[in-house]
Amino acid sequence: MTSRRALLMRLGLLATAGGALFMVRDRLPWPPLETRFSNGRMTPWLPLPERGGLIDIAVTVNGSPVRAVVDSGAQFSAIDRALAEKLALPRTMAAPILAYGVSGGPSLAHTVKLDLAAPGLAIPGLRAAALDIAAISKATGRDFQLLIGRDVLRRLVVEADFPRGRARFLTREAYRPTRDATTIPLTSKGGAPMVSVHIEDHPPFEVLVDTGASGLLALSASAAQQQGLLAPGRRVTSAHSVSLGGLSLDRMVTARTLRIGGMTLHDADVQVYTPAANAPAPSGLLGTGLFRQFRMALDLGGDRLLLVRPGLIIVPMAELRR
Repeated sequence: MTSRRALLMRLGLLATAGGALFMVRDRLPWPPLETRFSNGRMTPWLPLPERGGLIDIAVTVNGSPVRAVVDSGAQFSAIDRALAEKLALPRTMAAPILAYGVSGGPSLAHTVKLDLAAPGLAIPGLRAAALDIAAISKATGRDFQLLIGRDVLRRLVVEADFPRGRARFLTREAYRPTRDATTIPLTSKGGAPMVSVHIEDHPPFEVLVDTGASGLLALSASAAQQQGLLAPGRRVTSAHSVSLGGLSLDRMVTARTLRIGGMTLHDADVQVYTPAANAPAPSGLLGTGLFRQFRMALDLGGDRLLLVRPGLIIVPMAELRR
């Protein structure tokens, strides 16, 4: 019999967006982005779907409504190839690029230009890779056609209040963390946001902060071996994941303790994946499974991740009488 916890865990593992989307790009420099906030500071709070786990918001591409996932694991933004053709998005003159997920083979992609907008925010002339995102969306049971990658996230702050089901974008100058916020420093490795984690009594090591992955922590097979998670006697089960490379069968193990940013988690589920050969995949991914109980902010320009535990939600008596 499958327990409710196990069922929810398996559903969460399938809900992966870009799966650490890396691209071997062409040699032409990507043009600088311009982010325009209507009020010069921030967007309003944007609702997240009831089926939470990812920062999944409504946007428009050249005026057409689209669902987008904020994906810090994606090196660049990407749009579904079929949608790009339907919208007749112009191709750029750059050479094709190779795109990798954490598993599976590479995909050849071209790039297009589009105008991205959300309530209170406009990003004109965004260059994005055209990939088969529809296949990932279908496999995860989620409806998204766009990944907002680090090319955009480096220009602003994204704040996601998971307990209240909402998210927003801010300028770095407008974001002011609350006094009770826990600040976790990040380092940049090839432009990727990395955070230090401790597994049990092993030395700390760095993993990628990936808001496009809905699990708690995923490690490559070699990293899991180094951390003692595949040692003889460990209980290993199977799990599935979805990334650009397609559906893969991974392993699942349990870490007795996982420490990050002053927090200690006990009996934490860790997924173990086998990276594609020659893929520039990271040794590990820290996903939104850690963030769901928090109001979190990701400030890539400031190399920091901020977490705030939710407080009491006070509802006026007038609203209760309605």
